[in-house]
Amino acid sequence: MKEYIRYFKWLYIILAALAGLFLLLQVGHWGTAKARNHQRTNTTCTVTERVFDKADVLTDKQEKKLRELISKREKQTGCDIVLITLKEPLAEFARMYEPNAASSEYVRVYAEQFWEQNGMGYDKPDGDGVILVDNYSREDDGKIHTYFSTNGRAFEAYYTEDIDRLLDNVYSCVERDPYRAYKRYVNTFYHDMLGWRTFHVSVPGSVPWAIGLISAVIFMFLNWRSRKGTKTTTATTYVAGGQPVFRVQTDRFLRKTVTQRKIESSSSGGRSGGGGRSHGGGGGHHGGGGRSR
Repeated sequence: MKEYIRYFKWLYIILAALAGLFLLLQVGHWGTAKARNHQRTNTTCTVTERVFDKADVLTDKQEKKLRELISKREKQTGCDIVLITLKEPLAEFARMYEPNAASSEYVRVYAEQFWEQNGMGYDKPDGDGVILVDNYSREDDGKIHTYFSTNGRAFEAYYTEDIDRLLDNVYSCVERDPYRAYKRYVNTFYHDMLGWRTFHVSVPGSVPWAIGLISAVIFMFLNWRSRKGTKTTTATTYVAGGQPVFRVQTDRFLRKTVTQRKIESSSSGGRSGGGGRSHGGGGGHHGGGGRSR
């Protein structure tokens, strides 16, 4: 057992260091959240409601819990946090503002117009905050669309991968448990603004593999000599008389054949992708991204 522990001691040391770092970050995160108590300075906006469950997918008790959670998270993040569920077609509404809007864009237009027309924002009208609109009515394309809109400091803090991750958290359970999904929306935003994403760090997917490979090489180098075996046999150990016998072999060139073939070249198209975007509405500047189901 002692030999086993000694053999893997570096692995244990690394795991212990990572655990200590994680604990330190959690304590720092908790302390930062406790210390923050932002005061809302937007006196123009008179809207005090934050949960608009027009699709009636939440119980009264769930709405109350979400309001209390949002009130707490707004003071910690210094941002308005709004949730709207709908169950109505938005084509007519959206095309009043953007005549050429596609079905997937209707809910975006609604979110941005709601934010601007009500002067939402924790610091000022059309200021810091986020809004999630989930429309349970199927649009022209037969899909249910959801949009997460970022504004002010939230617009600056969120990158494409952050938006995708938040929407992933919501969509992982929105069909079977809307309350849990919308609670994740609020808490994910809170963690993003106060946690790791306070300073944006984007880590490519290849980095963990590279770290693992480097760790394996270092481990092998440190333990190679201690595990190196000794030679117990040689090339002549089992040869009669102790001397190897080599048979003489020769190759004779007979003929040469050359074959030629032309290889046609071909070209292939590129790959494109999409993600978060910024958009200027009637009077504001918004970011965000959407999903459909």
